Amino acid sequence: MKLINTISLLLSLFLLSAACYAEPVLPAQLIKMDQGRNYGLMVGDIIEHRYLIAVDEGYSLSPSSLPVEGELTYWLDLNSVSMTSEQQGKKTIYNLTLRYQTFYAPLDVRTLQIPEQQLVFTDSANQRVEITLPDWHFIMSPIKEITASGVGNNDGSDGFMKADIAPRTHSLSRYQSPIIIYASLSILCLLIWAALAGLLPKFDTSPFHTARRQIKRINRHKNITVDQIQQGLQAMHDAFNSRASYTVFASQIDVFIQQQPQFNESRTQIEDFFQQSRCVFFFDEDPKPNLLNDCIRLCDRLAAADKVVSGKS
Repeated sequence: MKLINTISLLLSLFLLSAACYAEPVLPAQLIKMDQGRNYGLMVGDIIEHRYLIAVDEGYSLSPSSLPVEGELTYWLDLNSVSMTSEQQGKKTIYNLTLRYQTFYAPLDVRTLQIPEQQLVFTDSANQRVEITLPDWHFIMSPIKEITASGVGNNDGSDGFMKADIAPRTHSLSRYQSPIIIYASLSILCLLIWAALAGLLPKFDTSPFHTARRQIKRINRHKNITVDQIQQGLQAMHDAFNSRASYTVFASQIDVFIQQQPQFNESRTQIEDFFQQSRCVFFFDEDPKPNLLNDCIRLCDRLAAADKVVSGKS
């Protein structure tokens, strides 16, 4: 009986001491965490940390205590913070995921550290409970070849680092023919338009082309004066003078045609032009109503017959 009383007394003392030294049950507890592989990480790798936190009913996570996305250090970014919660009995389970990315490029194997984070939970009476997400050490490795090729070679190859990947090229052969056809048609249309508009001076070598444009510009006016008609006639004379390289008078038509035989078929029209010009300039006669139109047609005939390049004019 005495022995039983002694054992009961010792057991009571043990339970009392255990109750005194037992850790208090906090309303928020970190019940599980997964921080992944902590070795062999290289520059640019994503580091994902997952935490499972159980919180008593009535407490909730203070959003301001969550880590802020962005640059933490010059070599570590916090890319994303995601959190979900669900109710399980009288507990709220928080599932927190933090995704880091390291940009540290070590020259040798290094141990680095992601600092600890504090999370705050509060209840309706503003009672605070803090949970510490512990710091995490991991080992980073440099990017090197397994075999140090190139070391000691004299062929100019770089040691350790692999050659750059060649850019990927795409074949454009199926577009080559349509592009050539469309480009040729576009250039041809542009040349035709430029020729019709008289914008090709190298091909428009005949001075009668120039005279034709000047006379047509005058002929566009509604009430054409005698002075304007004289300007048109003078443009025609300038074309004859330019082609002959001297001033051509009516008495020199035969010589002119002898030197420029391509105009022989238009001899009658040329003589008629000089006759009309003499009447307008020297006898003050009224010009024929269609004199400028006749000059334009004569320019067309002479320009078509003119095969002389500008270098011979």
